[in-house]
Amino acid sequence: MNKPFRCLLLGFVLAFAGACATPQPGGMPTGNPGALVEQFEAELTRARANQVDVLAPGLFNDAQSAFMKAKQGLNKGAKLTDIQEYVAQGSASLKKAEEIAQVSRTILGETNKARDKALKVGADRLGEPYMDVEDQYLKLTKAIENDNLSYAQKNAAEVQAAFRDVEIMAIKNSTIGNARKMMADADKARVQKIAPTAYNDALQALNEADAYIGQNPYAAETISQKAAHAEFMAQRMMSISENSQNFKAMTPEASALYVEGLLSRLEKTMNTGDLRDKSIEGQLGAMTGTVEAMEQKNQSLEKDNLNYQSQIAKLEQQLTGLQGYSREQETAKRKLAAEREFNEKFNKVQRFFRPDEAEVYKQGGQLVIRMRGIQFPVGKATLTPENYTLLSKVQQAIVTFGQPTVTIEGHTDSTGSAQVNQELSQKRAEAVKTYLVANKTLPENRMRATGYGPSRPLAPETTPEGRAMNRRIDVLITPSQTP
Repeated sequence: MNKPFRCLLLGFVLAFAGACATPQPGGMPTGNPGALVEQFEAELTRARANQVDVLAPGLFNDAQSAFMKAKQGLNKGAKLTDIQEYVAQGSASLKKAEEIAQVSRTILGETNKARDKALKVGADRLGEPYMDVEDQYLKLTKAIENDNLSYAQKNAAEVQAAFRDVEIMAIKNSTIGNARKMMADADKARVQKIAPTAYNDALQALNEADAYIGQNPYAAETISQKAAHAEFMAQRMMSISENSQNFKAMTPEASALYVEGLLSRLEKTMNTGDLRDKSIEGQLGAMTGTVEAMEQKNQSLEKDNLNYQSQIAKLEQQLTGLQGYSREQETAKRKLAAEREFNEKFNKVQRFFRPDEAEVYKQGGQLVIRMRGIQFPVGKATLTPENYTLLSKVQQAIVTFGQPTVTIEGHTDSTGSAQVNQELSQKRAEAVKTYLVANKTLPENRMRATGYGPSRPLAPETTPEGRAMNRRIDVLITPSQTP
C-alpha cells in the first residue's frame, strides 16, 4: 500500500472515529488542582476499561506518564500552572489515543474478537504462551499508531490464529489439566511398565479428549464428558498400578485369600450366605443372581405402586363427579390424597438407599428405614465417620416428609446381659438422634429415641448372621398428615 493512499485511509478512519466517538466532557476545572487530577484519572480509567491502553499503547502510556507527573506535582505542592500543563499534555495524548484506538478496532476487528475469547477462558493465566501472543498483538497496535497500516493488515490474521491457539490451550488446561498431571505423574512412576494396558487406555482417553477440544472448543457439554472420562481412566490406571504392585508382593495364596475376603464382605452385605466353598466365578454368579432377584422385586413393587396410583386416580375421578360431598366423602378424599402423597414420597425415599445400606418399607401410616449398614464399635454407642454418608441419606429421607415426628429405635442381639443390652440400645438410639438434631434435621421435640435391647429380634439368635440382623437401628417416620 503506497504512502499517500495509506494516509488517506488513516484520515478517513480518524474522521469516522471522531464522528462516532463519545463526546468528551467540558473543559478541565481550573480552580482546584486536586479536582483537576482526579477528573483526569477518571478519564484514564474509562479509557483503560475501553482497552485504549492496548489499542493505542504508546499514546496511552504518554497520557499515563503525564498523569503521574501531575499527581507527583500535586503531592509536592507544585504550581497550579505546572499541574494544568501536565494534565493538558496528558489529555491531548489521551484524545489522540482514543482516536487511534478506534482505528485499531476497525482494522483489527476479528483479531480483537479472538483476543477477547482467549481472555474470557483465562488464557492470560497461561503465562509465557499468552504473553508471547500479546506482544505480537501490541506490535500491531503500535504499528497502527506509527501509521504502518500495511504491517497491521498483513499480520493480523496470524495473530488472530495465535490467540485462538492460546484460547484452546486455556480450555484444555481447565478441562483436562488434572488428567494431564496424573499422566505426567504416571510417567515419572513408570506406570507404563507396571500396568501397560491401563496406561494405554488412560492415554487414549486423554488423547481423544485433547483432539476433540482442538476441533470443537465450544462444545462445552461433550468436552466436560470427555474430560471426566479421561480423568476417570487416569485415576483407574493409578489404582490398577497400585493394586498390581500390592499383588506382586503377595504369595499366590495370599492373593486368593485377599480376593476371598473382598467377596465375603459382599456376600454378608447381600445376605447370600457363606459362598467361600465355591470358585470366584461361582461366588460372583450367586451374587449376580441375588441382585437380579432384587431388581425383579423392585420392578414388581414399582408395578404394584403404579396400579395403586391408578386406582387412586380413578377414585379421585369418581369423587370429582359427585355433587354435594358429605363430610365423610371429604374425609375420604383427603385420605386418598394423603395416601398418594405418602406413596410418592415412599418411592422417592426407597431410591436413596442401596440394599446394603438400608431397607425401606411401609408400616401402617409410618415409613420405616431399617439401617443395615450402620456400624458401632463393639459394646459402644459412638458414631464413627463411616456412618455419616448413610445418616445424611436418612436426613434427606426425613426432610422429604417436611416436619414429621420421628422415632429412633435401637436393637441389639441377646449376647451378654439383658440390662447391658437395653442400656446400649438406648445409647445408640440417642447417638443417632443427637446427630440428626445437631445437623438441623428436625427440632428435638419432634424426635424420640427408644432402646429395646434384644426384645424384638428379626431372626433366630442361633447363627452369626441372625445376630447381625438383630443388631440394628430403625427410624420410624410419621408424617404430619397420616394416610
